[in-house]
Amino acid sequence: MKDIILKGANYIGGNPSKNGDDIFYAINPRTGEKSELAYYEATKDEIGKACKLAHSAFNILRKTTNEERAKFLEIVSEEIMNLGDQLLEIADWEVALGLQRFTGERVRTCNQIKMFADYIREGKHEETIIDEEDPQTKLKRMLIPIGPVAVFGVSNFPLAFGVCGGDTVSALAAGCPVVAKGHPSHPQTSELFAVAMNKAIERAGFPKGTFSLLQGVKNITGKNLVLHSAIKAVGFTGSRGGGDSLFDLAASRTNPIPVYAEMGSINPVFITKSAINTRADKMAQEFADSITLGVGQFCTKPGVFFLPAFEGSIRFIKKIAEIMNGKKNQSLLNGNVYKSLVKMMEETQSLEGVELLIGGKIADQNFAFQNTLLKTDLSTYLKEERLKMEYFGPLALFVECDSQDQYLEVVDQLDGQLTGTIYLEKEDYKAIKPLFNCLKEKVGRLIINGVPTGVKVSPAMNHGGPYPATTAVRTTSVGMTAIQRFLRPICYQNVPEDLLCDNTK
Repeated sequence: MKDIILKGANYIGGNPSKNGDDIFYAINPRTGEKSELAYYEATKDEIGKACKLAHSAFNILRKTTNEERAKFLEIVSEEIMNLGDQLLEIADWEVALGLQRFTGERVRTCNQIKMFADYIREGKHEETIIDEEDPQTKLKRMLIPIGPVAVFGVSNFPLAFGVCGGDTVSALAAGCPVVAKGHPSHPQTSELFAVAMNKAIERAGFPKGTFSLLQGVKNITGKNLVLHSAIKAVGFTGSRGGGDSLFDLAASRTNPIPVYAEMGSINPVFITKSAINTRADKMAQEFADSITLGVGQFCTKPGVFFLPAFEGSIRFIKKIAEIMNGKKNQSLLNGNVYKSLVKMMEETQSLEGVELLIGGKIADQNFAFQNTLLKTDLSTYLKEERLKMEYFGPLALFVECDSQDQYLEVVDQLDGQLTGTIYLEKEDYKAIKPLFNCLKEKVGRLIINGVPTGVKVSPAMNHGGPYPATTAVRTTSVGMTAIQRFLRPICYQNVPEDLLCDNTK
């Protein structure tokens, strides 16, 4: 199969568009090399056209059957696979995560699309409830699509959370058109997805406004998208600053709309003395692998470990440091991530009471930072706000506590988290129950004896959590119930079925 010739364009309802004057380029993180192809920042007019097309498409999509949308999603999956090795090679060139990683991520991306297809075929997403107890007032409650959705692609998962990732797929499964804003770190990857999506739209006979792609590096591009009156919801994964800004923008509209922002987490891990005594070596390998997975750029990376201060903990931390020291340093996703981590580390190492165990410096290759471990005591951790922030990179902090009883004090000061983990032995169950009960109030996923990296796509998965992990604590961005973000409840009272069955397009 021939490679697709990229155009450096936005795709407005399937048509390439380059109306703006401002351009930007993809940058190879490994080499600093700039792509030959320039990309054009989406103009306000192009954004408006995409949103208007989405509005028109919604009037058709909302009337499609579950089966029609399921077949469409399966075609999308086929077209993504039809991109072949070009998708993997370009994604790796743009974000430097490796061909093996992207081969697996493509499988996950296509599998989650097919899972949504199966899910809506069964009609589970509609959550229909019929109340016939009172013959005078027949009630039927169900969920219906909310309208056109703005989706912001992420930097660290260009496939599974990119412009054709989970947010886009769950919106399309619900019957909502998508206007996607590609992440500037991988515009070529985003364009390939747009080509695949548009081929699927054509094959399925869906309206052109079902999907549009906007490219750009400027904040005003995202702002104009969120403020457009046709947009009825926003899906976002990224920094807390970015998510908060979009949330505030959406709330400032004449007709405010929901923003489903997943904004990261430190994902605390609490370890008991008996767990360290029983399986220190096994846990050391698990932790080292999890901290450095994806160059430490997972939103579920375990960022801070709390453990009792005793001789076994010293040996345990030393073992983790040895394993991490033996791992190759790798390039971060882009220059912004790199500069942010360097700045945060400079500030952190200046704090009194923080010990650098390994790493802490820039590595030889472009945009690379050494695998890093820090250690501190509980009083320093509780006092220094810098230590409670997410470090996006191959870095973790160990906090020694005088006793496990102090873990409750930690949880009391925790912000909302995507995950919380406890490593323990059966003998700890009774003593650890208060920690378990407190921690579940602060997290979206509570894990026992397992690392948080690796988020399974399944109906039971919850990838969310209390603010600031997300802006919507009752929702998930992974798993089948992610579709609920883009549906709204309606109750029909005494409405004949003949009126409800409207598939006219």
